[in-house]
Amino acid sequence: MKTSRQNTFILLAILATLAAIGVHVYLTQHYYALKFGAGAESVCNINEVLNCDAVAASKYSSFLGVPMALWGVATNLVLLYFLLVTRLNLVEDRARTSRYTLILAGITLLGSIVMGAISTTMSNLCIFCITAYVLSLLSFIGAWFGCQDLTLKNLTNDFKSTFSTERWFLGFVIAIPVLAFVANLMYMETNGYNEIQKISGERVAQWNASPQQVFNLDQGLMLQKEQVPPVMTIVEFADFRCPHCKFAAPGLHAFTKSHPDVKFIFKPFPLDGTCNEGIPGGDGVSCALAAAVMCSEKLTQKGWAAHDYFFEKQEDIIRGSDIKVHYEEAAKIAGVAYDDLQKCMSSSETMEQVRNMAKEGVTAQIRGTPTIFVNGKVLSNGQAMPVLESVYRHIKGN
Repeated sequence: MKTSRQNTFILLAILATLAAIGVHVYLTQHYYALKFGAGAESVCNINEVLNCDAVAASKYSSFLGVPMALWGVATNLVLLYFLLVTRLNLVEDRARTSRYTLILAGITLLGSIVMGAISTTMSNLCIFCITAYVLSLLSFIGAWFGCQDLTLKNLTNDFKSTFSTERWFLGFVIAIPVLAFVANLMYMETNGYNEIQKISGERVAQWNASPQQVFNLDQGLMLQKEQVPPVMTIVEFADFRCPHCKFAAPGLHAFTKSHPDVKFIFKPFPLDGTCNEGIPGGDGVSCALAAAVMCSEKLTQKGWAAHDYFFEKQEDIIRGSDIKVHYEEAAKIAGVAYDDLQKCMSSSETMEQVRNMAKEGVTAQIRGTPTIFVNGKVLSNGQAMPVLESVYRHIKGN
């Protein structure tokens, strides 16, 4: 009866650990996509506080160059192995193995407690991270009640034996950082991210030597976490029908939100000759999208909401779906009547604003989108967080 009850709790720990692995895998993949400007916003970005992107962009999101989420994957995989061999009774000394499983579950829980404590010092929270912390607690509870012959004396003896007769357990513990480092190296190499890491210093040198451009910092969409004098001002020129611009947006936003002394200004640069003198021809759609965003900001200060919506629906827009439907939806998101949005979009004042921002890009000799400037100087690969971090450290003198 007791063994049956213990098996039930171990099964609970197995299910919780499997779920934790899934959560950590998602967070790992999103970390890489966000860090290197190759992905969309996290599904757990709910508001300014509950924002997984800002957490992933923080200095606490990695340890020794490896994403914290990947550490979680490696630890939970090893824990899962111990839980399975205990549950299936695949070891000679099930009681001792169940206690080693508890120790490993305790290490995992301790890591969650540390990260949870760090989270309390941040102004942003990640729902998926909190979920992972709760799952580690459930795994620990399952391992605790599934443990056999659990006494302080047995745990003490088990710990001592890991350095003598039971070194195999120590080997599994050592396997955790090995798995994390190898997986990180393989993923970085496979996706070419190592090259971005290597060229970050080179990009800083190129940025430093670039000619200074002068932009109107009062025009465009503004984003800054705190109202303090910025040490780093990022200006991005982008087109709402440019796929690269869509992928660059989450990283730029997350970097800005995780650095209070960084200001981000988005300026539309429609690849459309209707409003951009540097582009031949055009159908007017990119110009109208830019106008809709600027009007959403002007009328209800919801320009970023419209910005995010148009990037979210970019594929539909490119495929030529009914554009009016998207303007109507943007008006709803911005909380403005559709007729009022249309009136603003077609006004000479709005179109002049869009033309002026596009002209700034032409004057700065922009050759494509997105193009990113930091403190008035063009920054190649500026959508990649390693490059942004390198420039930020350089500016701060670190």
